[in-house]
Amino acid sequence: IIPNSTRTCEHVFGEFYVYLSCTGRCFNISCVLQPLRHDSCPHIPNKISTLAKNSYLTFLIEQNGKYHNNFFQCENEMCVGFDKVCNLVDDCGDKSDEKMCRNHFHCK
Repeated sequence: IIPNSTRTCEHVFGEFYVYLSCTGRCFNISCVLQPLRHDSCPHIPNKISTLAKNSYLTFLIEQNGKYHNNFFQCENEMCVGFDKVCNLVDDCGDKSDEKMCRNHFHCK
């Protein structure tokens, strides 16, 4: 169930954490996503890019007859799905998918 008001998101992970933080439903937490450019995620094949005046608008991929743009770009330019962000696992290989998350702490 998606809350209508803001809440603590300490125990929320993955795609649900991304959704709540990016729709302003978590206390004191900003969205962990950055806009993707048309040339982002070079390892993803068959992207459909949309350009206007040589500027970024978006890219999509077609999967099972549906179009998706649910990617997080890691600092190393790899991309992972929203379900891999803030899930306590270093899916990017450079920890950038966990870096901005406030649902856990990092040991030094």
